[in-house]
Amino acid sequence: MSVKIIVGSTCDVEEDIKKDLIVVPLHVTFGEEDFLDSIDITKDEFYERLERKKEFPKTSQPTPMAFMEAYKKVIDNGDEAVVIVISSKLSGTYQSAKIAAKGLNDKIFIVDSLNVSNAEGALVDFAMKLVKEGKSAREISEILEEVKKKLRLMVLVDTLEYLERGGRISKTSAFVGGLFSVKVLLSMEDGAIATAGKAKGIKNANNLFIREIEKRGSIDFSMPIKLGYTGRDSSKIEKYLRETKNLWECKIHSPEFIQIGSVVGTHTGPGALFLAYFSN
Repeated sequence: MSVKIIVGSTCDVEEDIKKDLIVVPLHVTFGEEDFLDSIDITKDEFYERLERKKEFPKTSQPTPMAFMEAYKKVIDNGDEAVVIVISSKLSGTYQSAKIAAKGLNDKIFIVDSLNVSNAEGALVDFAMKLVKEGKSAREISEILEEVKKKLRLMVLVDTLEYLERGGRISKTSAFVGGLFSVKVLLSMEDGAIATAGKAKGIKNANNLFIREIEKRGSIDFSMPIKLGYTGRDSSKIEKYLRETKNLWECKIHSPEFIQIGSVVGTHTGPGALFLAYFSN
């Protein structure tokens, strides 16, 4: 019997890790067209369509049936699974996963990450290490419930337009932010999105980014660190790595960076910078 890790498609992680996961896709809808995230539409195709700005996409969680199908494959193979999903305060994915697991409490263990995107990915990366250590699904879920308390996500949003289009902020705030080049730093607080600060211009925004990391506790470099970006162009995150190298030098060679998926990209738009890490 082995332990499988099941995730929703909001989990952004490197391909060499993703290949060992069971991914249950969320839905992305443009008008009347419904796509299974990362199956019917690639990340690049999504961002290309998003940047046309002709129609704003909508997203929705997987059905309980989609999770049931994943669970059946695991159980039929004689295995057990840990299910790691996006914060229950942001999506109904956790609820769908729980409904599907009814009566399977000894085989399926569900963890609400209280996070999203590459922060989910950081938790999954750590979970995979526990699998390799031979831990049971129950043991892994219990350990994750503890370590997720130190999981941090910081997101520097390049434009407020998509937050406004998704109803997250007012049109006035978006207009003023765009007019004065205001960058917004978002964080996850107790499973919900919060504004950590605002800064005018990219240089001040980078300084804000670093200050907020220090405020929340130093980075635990023994744990997974995930950098990510939205859109089709990774040049901004590469520039960020150069400008903030004091965070990484002498600690790790260079953190890998991941293209953030369409469900999260819907609400941040292209050009957002994501940093997920565990604090000391």
